[in-house]
Amino acid sequence: MSPSGQDIAAIIAEDGNVVSVVTGLRSGEKGMLEAHRRARMRISRQRRAELARAGQLIRERGQRADWPVRQIAAQIRKELPEVHPLEAWRWAYGWSRAQTIAQVAQYYKDRNLGVPGLTSSMLCRYEHGEITPGPDYADALSSVYRADLADLGLERSYPRRAVTAGGAEYGAGWETASTARNGQLMANGSSSALQALHDSITLGLEVEGPAGGPQTRESLQAAVDYYALHYSASPPAVLADEVHRVRHLVNGMLAHRMADAARTELRRLAGWLSALVGNLAFHLDDRPAAMVHLQTAERLGDAVGDRWLVCWTLGARAMIACKQNRHQDAVVLGRRAHALADTPLRRAQMTAWAVLRPTAALGTSADEVGLLAAEAMDAMAAADGDLPGRFGFDLAELKLHLAEASLLVGDHTQARRHARDSIGHLPHGRPGWAAAQLVLARGEAARDGGDAAVLAGEVLDTIPAAHLRANSRERLTALVGDLAEVDTAAVRDLRERVATLPPLVPAARASAEPNGA
Repeated sequence: MSPSGQDIAAIIAEDGNVVSVVTGLRSGEKGMLEAHRRARMRISRQRRAELARAGQLIRERGQRADWPVRQIAAQIRKELPEVHPLEAWRWAYGWSRAQTIAQVAQYYKDRNLGVPGLTSSMLCRYEHGEITPGPDYADALSSVYRADLADLGLERSYPRRAVTAGGAEYGAGWETASTARNGQLMANGSSSALQALHDSITLGLEVEGPAGGPQTRESLQAAVDYYALHYSASPPAVLADEVHRVRHLVNGMLAHRMADAARTELRRLAGWLSALVGNLAFHLDDRPAAMVHLQTAERLGDAVGDRWLVCWTLGARAMIACKQNRHQDAVVLGRRAHALADTPLRRAQMTAWAVLRPTAALGTSADEVGLLAAEAMDAMAAADGDLPGRFGFDLAELKLHLAEASLLVGDHTQARRHARDSIGHLPHGRPGWAAAQLVLARGEAARDGGDAAVLAGEVLDTIPAAHLRANSRERLTALVGDLAEVDTAAVRDLRERVATLPPLVPAARASAEPNGA
């Protein structure tokens, strides 16, 4: 005789790890047993947030070690056994649910399968083991993640189904952008990802109407996150054009009626897109445009109550003011940014990025600059790890700013030490590596012009001209000035190469700024 529901509950209360506690259960009783098992396995929202953060840290660790996505997913499962394989694979790619859904939509589009009905809530339930994807979605997810059904924990549901490996336009392209260590390689893997993001937004507009809806806004957030995390994967002009395209879509959405909460969220996203295009304009040496976009981002952040957006844009404006030799203005902006920084990592970022360098440039004493540097390092030590991406901060960037501040106060020994530390935390060939390498070269110029020229030559050999940002070009020009009295073959070659660099071309596309929308 089969046990009653009360008996089943008692069995589960005694031992929650039930697989086949009782034989001979009828289907309804098996369902009850499974429901109880799942109820016991529910994870609190706080614990899920902790797991997500832990998964992000594992992925960052794997990226630094050049692990492939498969190894990152396996490590997440090993260290966080509570996480379902589907969620582990998404975290391994660093995707939001909207990005996965966009990839599934592209998979359907390429096969003329129509528009998938997959939503964020459905994917969430798949990832939490509450429901199982149907066979079509299982195939799509297998292709998107470039993983076997067994890898995704779906082999028991579809043991006889063939696995579709998928083309390079899905997981492979995104994986290249996520894990490649060389900036030249990364550009090849990012173009399909940029297009997929744009397509997912336009698809959302097609489904939800010209004002968009929750899915469109989620796709926009995914785009902002991707642009920020993979900022260095494309030449600045390429990424600027893409971000402007998306910014135009947002302008069009804001022209339509919508609920106040939806408009607020859309304006917040517009603010972050403006921050991105402002930063890209700076790297393309279009500083008037950079200031316009950053001021717009600040106003939108203030209007929607996004403290971090206001903080970051003030810091970026301080950086530009410093580059324009408006050092006192930069300090004022930097101090405002620092006052809004609400975590140790953000305080470290604003101290080093927005306050330290202009203070040093004002001719402040080395002791006072040293106190600011110590403040930034103390805040970094109190932070909970690095945060990658354009809006984040890490130890490599901190060391870069400390090195440049040391140059400004004439401490070349300290500048070389900090620059080497920065290089030690960076992949070869990335823009951050180029910046640190050039600061090291400037530190070396004080004692050996030949070595300085060789270091700078390595940057020019490694970074294509289209990827070489305006601030790195400025460092090259400053280095040439440092070596004005040196006449060696290496230095002469460096002068010629710097003088013949093709000019940067500002983004061809403009986007109106909906400040009052």
